Amino acid sequence: MRTHLARTAIAATALAFGSPAVHAQNNPCAEGAGGGCTTAALSQPIELSKPEPVRSSAYISQIGEANSATITQDSTRQAASILQDGTRQAASAIQSGDGTAYLEIDQAGLLNTIVVRQSADVGGGNIAVAAQEGQANAILLDQSATAGSLNTAMLAQQGIGNRMQLDQAGSDNRAELLQLGDSNTMTATQNGSANQLRWVQNGSGLSDLQIVQSGNQAMSITQTNGGT
Repeated sequence: MRTHLARTAIAATALAFGSPAVHAQNNPCAEGAGGGCTTAALSQPIELSKPEPVRSSAYISQIGEANSATITQDSTRQAASILQDGTRQAASAIQSGDGTAYLEIDQAGLLNTIVVRQSADVGGGNIAVAAQEGQANAILLDQSATAGSLNTAMLAQQGIGNRMQLDQAGSDNRAELLQLGDSNTMTATQNGSANQLRWVQNGSGLSDLQIVQSGNQAMSITQTNGGT
């Protein structure tokens, strides 16, 4: 499987690898990073455009054995789709609040898990796409948008035993996370407003940098080793 979601995320990898390294006072690669790690200014703003739902919709498609999927919606203008192809995979989408929500989940393989929670106040919204393939991978995403704001996230990973977690709380936060390899972990938190994060890990057994952005911060991070 290589959906348009995964292809878009992989295209972001080229941008991250092509960015020149910079040495900032708060360089997250300075300590405890496994493999080579660089930070850079964003080469271009993170954009993720999807149509705003005019009414609630839910779609689930599953191919394989012993897969499970649930979509929970409690308001209007919420849209979610889940596509699964494989064995013993689980996907869960929870959309709440009086704002808007748009979500696409796509995974293939064995024992993969994706859990997404989206909540938004009136006039706020969340957009997310999450894709993974391989075995025993997990993506956890929590988005909470304030009134008059939009949070966006694109998450993709491929391999075995990877874990990715992103929490977005506030307004106009944007993130792209891509992980290729085995036994890698990503944890990121965006609080406040106007944060942008593009983070790529390519290898195996890479350290979790546990990125925290507290407002008006833009960063591109690339961490690699020879594990792939």
